[in-house]
Amino acid sequence: MGKRRTSSLTPAHLRILQAISRSIENDGHASISELVADLKLAGDTSLSPTLKIIERNGFIKILGGGKRGRRRLVILTERGKASLGFRTLRVLGSIPAGPLAETLDQCEAVIEDRDLLPYKPGDFLLVVQGDSMIGDGILPGDKVLLRPDAQVRNGEIAAVHVGDDYLATLKHVHFGPGRGKVTLKASNSIYKDIVVSAKEVKVAGVYKGLIRSS
Repeated sequence: MGKRRTSSLTPAHLRILQAISRSIENDGHASISELVADLKLAGDTSLSPTLKIIERNGFIKILGGGKRGRRRLVILTERGKASLGFRTLRVLGSIPAGPLAETLDQCEAVIEDRDLLPYKPGDFLLVVQGDSMIGDGILPGDKVLLRPDAQVRNGEIAAVHVGDDYLATLKHVHFGPGRGKVTLKASNSIYKDIVVSAKEVKVAGVYKGLIRSS
């Protein structure tokens, strides 16, 4: 039976992650030999067992080796980056920009700070599926930035859950008289309005921008 993963970092493990981060920042990569020199260790055998533990716990990946003269390189995983306080934004799944459908609710990836538009703590990204919002320049595959604690204003774009089954969609949110009804409007004319009771609608996040992969 393999050893269990742990989310904890010992001070020694954190010191090694910090050395990996320094090496990547300075040289664009982190090799085992460079880490040994940085950490002032006697040799590879002083570091390799600990690196394997850190890799098993999901903070790094060790690449290369196995052939004479081939350097072993160490990269930080998203978990490792997060443990060092790198600013990242979660991609929680997908949001239909079309008919109502069930959203995903697990973190699939993160986007690093250098690739981001301005955001606040708690904001998250969802990947757009469908073409109902193309009139607003929101295309299939775009990652929309959503703010969960913002008050949605009449006509704003938001990701909303509808009903007990938490069916979700990305639409313009229009409140009816007395706010008894909510109309979810697409910006693609081929899609009909969705009219639901305000009691059935829960705003997952207000739209604040998007990231488009090149």
